[in-house]
Amino acid sequence: TCKFDEQAAPIKALIQGFDDFFGKWTSGGGGGGSADQDSDMMESFCQICRSLLSTIDKEGLNQLREIIPNIGKILPQVATSEAKAHIVNDQGTSSIDKVGSATKRRMHLFHVLFKSLCSAGRPVLIVHDDIHWGDSVEGLKDFIANYVNIPCALQKGARHHGLMIVGTFRSNEVNDEVIETVNSIEKSAHVTKVAIGELAQTDIGKLLSATLCLPLRYTQELADLVHTKTRGNPFFIIQFLKTIIQNQMLQYSVSHRRWMWDCDVIDMQMISDGVAELLTTRFNQLPLHLMKTVIIASCFGSQVEDSTIDLMEPFNMQGALQLAIREGIMEKAGPIYQFTHDLIRQAVYESVPVNERKAFHKTIGMVLLASAADDSATHLLAVEQINFYCQDVSILCPEECAQFAGINATAAKFAIAASSFEQARSYIDAGMRLLKPNHWDEQYSLSLELHQMSASISCINGDIGDMSSCLHEIIAHVKSFEDSLTASSLLSKLLAASSKYDEAMSNILSILSALGEKFPEDITLPHVLNELSVIQTTCANISVEQVKRLLPMKDKPKLNAMKFLSMLCSYSIQAKPMLVPILSCRMVRITIEYGFCDDSIVGLVTAGFSLVGTN
Repeated sequence: TCKFDEQAAPIKALIQGFDDFFGKWTSGGGGGGSADQDSDMMESFCQICRSLLSTIDKEGLNQLREIIPNIGKILPQVATSEAKAHIVNDQGTSSIDKVGSATKRRMHLFHVLFKSLCSAGRPVLIVHDDIHWGDSVEGLKDFIANYVNIPCALQKGARHHGLMIVGTFRSNEVNDEVIETVNSIEKSAHVTKVAIGELAQTDIGKLLSATLCLPLRYTQELADLVHTKTRGNPFFIIQFLKTIIQNQMLQYSVSHRRWMWDCDVIDMQMISDGVAELLTTRFNQLPLHLMKTVIIASCFGSQVEDSTIDLMEPFNMQGALQLAIREGIMEKAGPIYQFTHDLIRQAVYESVPVNERKAFHKTIGMVLLASAADDSATHLLAVEQINFYCQDVSILCPEECAQFAGINATAAKFAIAASSFEQARSYIDAGMRLLKPNHWDEQYSLSLELHQMSASISCINGDIGDMSSCLHEIIAHVKSFEDSLTASSLLSKLLAASSKYDEAMSNILSILSALGEKFPEDITLPHVLNELSVIQTTCANISVEQVKRLLPMKDKPKLNAMKFLSMLCSYSIQAKPMLVPILSCRMVRITIEYGFCDDSIVGLVTAGFSLVGTN
């Protein structure tokens, strides 16, 4: 089940849905039925895991583990430290760093994940609840489109299993994009639309008659009054009846042995223009500690995990949450507390004045931040709360701006590590808004870090305009050659993505020259053959075992040189093929002398290809 929320990005609902599913199996169970049923379910789940391991590569598994933590618990061979080392380098940029490479990358991972679910031999039901809150409808559309296409892909296989998607939304709040998404899905899948309308007076009469155990003629007048007050809205009806019971306007009479009420009293005292007003009136009658607890819970959205409540120890929420459950305000499903209806959460949240609401967000964020340590999920949750407080920068003092800009930079690194690039972009933008006007002088390191991550995210997402302006900002303010290398690398990728290979290569060659790796301007065939002959002789004297025993490269300038040489190899293939053997030979020499690094693979493979070509 993926429950969309007013405060959270749509992708978070999808992630939470998958994480909850895998979380049911972390203790080794999840069937919830008889022993035979649990055994069958476990076999199905093992099939899902086998399908995942056979379908996706190690990097993909690492990224899935970062996005969906419970996958890491199910598949322990996906190591946290290795994942982080593989995905994020020392500049905090992703290994998926080609221009536009992130487009649909994460959706592809979800597609693979869901295809594995479909391979388990059981019908699959996906519920998208409250999709009217899904602002990024394009992402939702792509995700559902992947679902729709899976059965077609599976038809060629040995088995084809059922798939059902249920999407719910309030028709009076849904935007045109959601409607267009539903209409587009109709073109490739069978779609059934079910409209849940208002209850008629006769329906309310039957409801009251069955609930109060009275004949219809006894409840007709009350049914007419309830319909007038609620306009037949089912949720409004339930809340209205709870309120009049709470106010003792509808109560059970022991002497008459039936429910009693006075329609005139109800009509005079209950004057409400809608559900929100009715709920607000009801909430104002709650005990102060309970009211504060549900307000804090509402700051997290429609639901909050038990583990998060445990971190909110200063507020002592556990007891009050049990009372909220008894009051029908919240309910608990497994480890998650959630409001019984999003309108209840909305009414609670909006019952607090805006300034007080922001103060709640800040307090919650600071409590979570104190408990976060190195836990990325808690840190991100804390930053999201703090950023609600930071929406109006004018109310912040300089110390707060500096502190919150720093924690947003850290949050962006965590999000990039999890391939949550949209989320990372929001943290980067928030951090940059909090920088001082003269931040390049007073906050140089933080400014450089945020701008480098911003340019990297723009590169990954293919936002050429944003990437270009950010890179020029960095290059105009860097204080050293070393600080300019990340921006220069991204600038070369930007030029290559625009098919300006000559400019990209010229930029890289100038950087390599500064790093001590110079190349002649004119490359001749005899020069190439001589280089290949030398490297062939060198490699002939080195065994495979010796290559395997090479130590990791530690020299920082050489590591940077190898990165730029690797880039130059790929661009030279397009623009200057004669340069490729020279570059690969240089990379092999550096590897033999200084040790092995990731880019050494490019040098070895390209050198081998060049040697084969000459023979």
